[in-house]
Amino acid sequence: MAQVTMHSLLNHTHPAVLVSHRRCMPFKAASPNRTRNIRLTCQAAGQPSNMPETSCTQSRRSLLLAGVGGALLSLPLVSDKALADKETYQSVISVRGLSAFQRSAQRNYLAQRSERELKKVVTPEDAPTALRLVIHDAATFDVATGQGGLNGSIINSEELGREENQDLKSFVDKLAGVKKIIDDKGKVAGQEAISWADLIVLAAKVAHVQSWTAQKVKRASIAQDGSTIAEAFGAAFPLPLGRVDATSPDAPVQVPTQTASPAEVKSFFNKLGNENKGGFAAGKAPFWERPAFVLWTQSQPDPAAAEAALAEDNDFKGWKAKYDRSRRTVTRTEYEVDFITYFTKMANLGAKFDGSKYLYPITLDLPKIK
Repeated sequence: MAQVTMHSLLNHTHPAVLVSHRRCMPFKAASPNRTRNIRLTCQAAGQPSNMPETSCTQSRRSLLLAGVGGALLSLPLVSDKALADKETYQSVISVRGLSAFQRSAQRNYLAQRSERELKKVVTPEDAPTALRLVIHDAATFDVATGQGGLNGSIINSEELGREENQDLKSFVDKLAGVKKIIDDKGKVAGQEAISWADLIVLAAKVAHVQSWTAQKVKRASIAQDGSTIAEAFGAAFPLPLGRVDATSPDAPVQVPTQTASPAEVKSFFNKLGNENKGGFAAGKAPFWERPAFVLWTQSQPDPAAAEAALAEDNDFKGWKAKYDRSRRTVTRTEYEVDFITYFTKMANLGAKFDGSKYLYPITLDLPKIK
């Protein structure tokens, strides 16, 4: 009896083994007249036994071309009778045994389904609030102790109840409903609940991308043209997942109010993640004037008014002019790329990442060969 060894499976990364509950990612099968099919039944750990099987049927030729050669070269063609009789054996890929590609696929699956759910409730109008939630959570990071940062602690009732955070509560409540849907679906796949830290980061991403798309559609003579531009020429917005939530509130931190002066905004951002003792004079802080201008203004209820207020300071004036030019273009590329860069830096500020978070074993039912 030929057998697919664990070694051969772990050293090949065909999408047939990059599966999650009720979802396989097959390549197009070759013509049935030229080759018979090999059936891979993909079942995630934790799937109820009474749930219908999820299966991917792949041709031997297409699997070989896709890069599973070593795993399947020893398999002769499987008869239709074997497939019908479900003569199979189980092979399990543990979390430790997952390839880098498989790990990425499982996290991407979580990100994609999370963003789909967020798009149902998060709107472009939520973009400033969503970004403010990220900034307020990350702002607790203490460089000296390594404590605080983007860790989801802001959803703790004590921290959320602080004066500077009270206007964020309604948005957190909205996200709580989305989180429940995401978590319930993840249970079926054997995937752990999404952390609040990851959820608030994804929510801000979704809200701002929707806002950018809406602006492009508004400017286009035909709405479809704006949507096409946003989809085809939008800047890539990758975000790593795996942030670990805090179990208690972080220490209070003073966040500028909406009426803060440019000097107050500059001072606040200069301190974030800054190990330099002399502030700007000692060299650029992680969040110097440029990222401060991008992030602060877009976190305010009226971003345009916030930009005009900061531009009264010569340190910010040039950045407003630069981004105004970019936003007058069709694709707005330079502005969006900078926003993504600085937002990602903020989203990672003080964050603790768990390399195995959201990963789960994969169980494969492989055909027995007689």
